[in-house]
Amino acid sequence: MEETELPETDASTDTKDFTLQLDLQELEQLPELYEKLRDPIFSLKQTGITPKLYVDWKKAGLAPKTEEQAWTKLSFLEFLWLKMAKELRELGLPLARVKALREYLMNVQEIPADALTPELIAKLRDELSKTMPAKQVEALIAEHLSGQTQQAQANYGIQFSLLETLIYSALYRNQEAGVLIFPTGDLAPWLDEMQGMGPEAHLLLGRTHVFLSITQHLAAFILDEDKADYIPRLSLLSEEELQVVRAIRNKSFRQVTITFDERRQITLRTTSDGQLDERISKQLIETLALKNYQSVELENRGGSKLKFTKEHRRRI
Repeated sequence: MEETELPETDASTDTKDFTLQLDLQELEQLPELYEKLRDPIFSLKQTGITPKLYVDWKKAGLAPKTEEQAWTKLSFLEFLWLKMAKELRELGLPLARVKALREYLMNVQEIPADALTPELIAKLRDELSKTMPAKQVEALIAEHLSGQTQQAQANYGIQFSLLETLIYSALYRNQEAGVLIFPTGDLAPWLDEMQGMGPEAHLLLGRTHVFLSITQHLAAFILDEDKADYIPRLSLLSEEELQVVRAIRNKSFRQVTITFDERRQITLRTTSDGQLDERISKQLIETLALKNYQSVELENRGGSKLKFTKEHRRRI
């Protein structure tokens, strides 16, 4: 059946207050993150999308305009998008709506100089002062407020998309990240922190919508053992988290304890023959992928231990 194009809708009515912006410390990390997310390292076969469907999606504007399909190499950004597009098509979302979502997510995010409030500047000053001299901190803040940071971003050709911003929020700000898709055609980004934005946020959630979870797609990627070699390459987990995931998969530990809060924790132990409870093993890896923990303690067979909290994971 031929699908009809939907009329363009003005999403600004309900979503104008829901723009995402990066803080100063995150701006300093843009170049490395930008390169990692855009490095073409995945084959089309790894996406689970057939060559024929990929060609059809390119014609419909759902996939990037790449060269000869047999040699198609995709970045993590495009890999993740194709997985999300496949899910939405399976849910019955029309091609026109999926194309509109792609354009929305790939849209470049503007980071204005006035994005930093006095409260945020004070917080950043405190945080940055822990790792660099006061003069350097003030210089960085001054550069951003004067617009020099934005100019440097433009000079280096860095154009950070909304999807990249959401991926960053999911991985490094411990946020459930996704997109709200409304029947009217409106779209709105969603992060956990938006629940504290007042009645506007609750009004959005109260409307009928489809929620596309970017966090869950990231978790699925990390849980896929065939993609294990890409996790450190893309910095999807911290060094400590990665060490625990490897220990669980290799069964090289004696005990892993993950604490969620004061009342709940899960402990996983290997038996004498090295067997594990596969259900709990998967649950613990997913917990690390989704950052849904407070602390982790790993005890290796040799007796050495590793303990860390969510707040002290390594950043890019």
